[in-house]
Parts: sequence; C-alpha cells; structure tokens
Amino acid sequence: MIKNLSHSITFADLIGEADSFLQVKNRARRFAESAHSVYISGETGTGKGLFARAIHHASPFGNGPFLQINCGAVSEEELDDKLFHEAGQTEGTLFLDEVWGLSLHLQGRLLAAIEKGIGLRLISSSSVPLPERIKKGEFRKDLYYRLNVLDLPLPPLRERRGDIPILVHHFLKSGEHDIYVEPIVWDALEQYEFLGNVRELKNMADYMKTVSDQKTIQLYDIPPVLRGQVEKKKTKDKKNAPASLTLMEKEEFAFLLDTIKQLNEKGEPASRRILSELSKNGKSELTPQQVRGRLDYLEKREYVTKGRGRAGTKITLEGLRFLSSLKNHIIQE
Repeated sequence: MIKNLSHSITFADLIGEADSFLQVKNRARRFAESAHSVYISGETGTGKGLFARAIHHASPFGNGPFLQINCGAVSEEELDDKLFHEAGQTEGTLFLDEVWGLSLHLQGRLLAAIEKGIGLRLISSSSVPLPERIKKGEFRKDLYYRLNVLDLPLPPLRERRGDIPILVHHFLKSGEHDIYVEPIVWDALEQYEFLGNVRELKNMADYMKTVSDQKTIQLYDIPPVLRGQVEKKKTKDKKNAPASLTLMEKEEFAFLLDTIKQLNEKGEPASRRILSELSKNGKSELTPQQVRGRLDYLEKREYVTKGRGRAGTKITLEGLRFLSSLKNHIIQE
C-alpha cells in the first residue's frame, strides 16, 4: 500500500521535554538538512512516522510529495508502478514504513532502484531490529547499509516517563479548555508499562476524554486495560467494610457515596453543603462539619477524591466497590 500524504507535520508537532527526546529531535533537525538516507528505529508507537514527516517538511525536499509505503502490504506491481515509474518524475521523500516487512525479492527490486537513482530522499523505519533480520538471512545487508546512513533511534515512553503528563494534557486539550486529571489517575498512568508507547497513551487519552464529563478525568474514566493493571498492583484489600463500623456509620457512608455517585453521573457538584442538605431527606441528618469528617475518612482510603473549585467530590472505582460492600452489610444486618 502506497500513500501520498499531503498533511504536514513539523518539529513543533513533536511533543516532549525529556532530555533523550530533545536530543533525538535536535538530531533529526540536522538530518533534515541533508539528502542522505535516514533510518528511524524504535518500538511500535514511538512516533517513527511523525518524525519521518517532520524531517520531510523541514528538508529541501519539503515542497515535493511525501510517498509512504507500507512495506508489509505492498505488492510488486505497486512498487514498480509507484516507485520505479513515477518516482523519477519529481523530487520528494519516499518513506519506507516498517521496511523489515519487504520480501527478499522486493528488497532486491528496491536496491536496484536505489542504485539506479530514484530522485527521492529515502527515509525508512523499522520496529524490528534489522541486524537481527540480517543474521537470520531475512534482510539484505547491502540494502541495510544503503538505508542506514543517518541512524535515528527513538526512545520508548518508559525512558521518558516525565513526558506522560505533557502528552496527556496535549491529547486532552480542546481549544483553550483543559480537562483536570485527578491525582489518582496520574498514579495509575505512572504504574502502566505502555508497551504501545505514545500511540497507546494517545489511545488512552482519547478513551478518557470520550467517556468523561469533559471537565475532570476520574479513576473510573480510565480504559479497562489500565484498570486491570492498577488492580494487579493494589496492595490493600478493600473488599469489605471495616468490621469496626457501626450500622449507623455504614448507612451514613453508603448515603454519602451513593449521593456523590448520582451527582457525578448528572455532572453536578458534590459539595459538603449540598451533601448536608440532601442528608435531611435520609435517616441521619449530617451537618457540613460532619460531612467533612466523613469525607476525610473516605478520601484517606481512596474511596473519593476532592476536586478543586466547583469540581466537588468524586467517587473512585474503589469507592464504588466499597459502596456495594456497604449495601450488602446493611442488608445482612
């Protein structure tokens, strides 16, 4: 599959402040000024395609087309038609995406075209180390050295974890509006491995932005895969309500958590004053001071989080489980 991509990506679109990332970004800028072939290596989701397009945009070939070839899906006919026949008619960039996917036969065809001269600046990428493919006889050594003139390895996200908040805020931002992310969500993101790197992080940000109220990201807004990772790392057993709680305390906590949950679902603030007012319709009337004391208890155990300003109190995933446990205990008693 071959694509002619017209949408430009610049170096300003490559987000990150980690030293390892900035070093690679600066090196890529220097590479852009050259006509030599660039080989971009890195794990899946590290942004190889974005770097390729940024290099193209900043290069002397930037006014020409950016031809991207998906090397795992291209046929010999497509390669002949688009590469050997059309490439020599204009100056631009040829991006060989996941070049390891080319068959040995097509590798030979590509090498022949390069030696003949194709009139395009070559950029290739691979998430599979090509030296390993060469040792197995699956990739041509002579082609590798044609492609790997300027080597650009990209760091995985685990080596630039300090960029996670920057990237998440960038992905969540809508115009001038920033979505507030609860601290417990940051904790969950910091624990995650991100085998899919920045691409997986963006997918998670898109998920959270879609399911949230567009104002605050709560723990129960995180994707199931991240939630599962958090559960594996939990060290506290919060399945049951503490045995020391009286029936009245269990009823008060159940009322508060249930009310907070309903207000959260409606997108309405769950302030101490509102919770106190609503308690007048329940079994136990709570003053704002009493509500505050009980919310402190719940927050220390990560059953709720207290937002800033009008965000109010939010129930967490653990809080939902604790609420279910409380209701079961109340029924039994």
